[in-house]
Amino acid sequence: HRELIEALIRAHQRGVQLRILLDPNEDAFGRKKNGVPNRQVASELHAAGVPLRWCNTSGEQCHFKYMLHRGSDDQPVWLMLGSANFTRRNLDNYNLETQVALQTDSEHPAAQRALAFFDQQWNNTGERLHSLPYEAYADESALHYWRYRLMEASGLSTF
Repeated sequence: HRELIEALIRAHQRGVQLRILLDPNEDAFGRKKNGVPNRQVASELHAAGVPLRWCNTSGEQCHFKYMLHRGSDDQPVWLMLGSANFTRRNLDNYNLETQVALQTDSEHPAAQRALAFFDQQWNNTGERLHSLPYEAYADESALHYWRYRLMEASGLSTF
């Protein structure tokens, strides 16, 4: 969603510490994909200096969707999770999805599990390589970027 992308970049410019994990859009339902729109969005975010990594997939999609906000220790943790992709089609009610928002203190078990899960994915802790650096799937092609932007603006896409 264009508004979300712009909000993330503005937040980063204000000094908010962000970390973003994206699916490389390489596979979906047993078919190879071309990376649209995630690789083009990643290119924008990376150019703005936003830290991001790719989920390390092996034929499957990295399909979990959640957003976690952790402020200072005395502020609550805010967690949004569900089935909605963070796209215009999903967030503007063109495709109804399920989302749950939870606001709780940072010591709550749900907050602790969500924080630990993200850190495991980001830092590759455990016995599996969970994520890869941006360069692994970077797509800096201007042609791909502007094709994505045309698809996004026109609505002639599945995102």
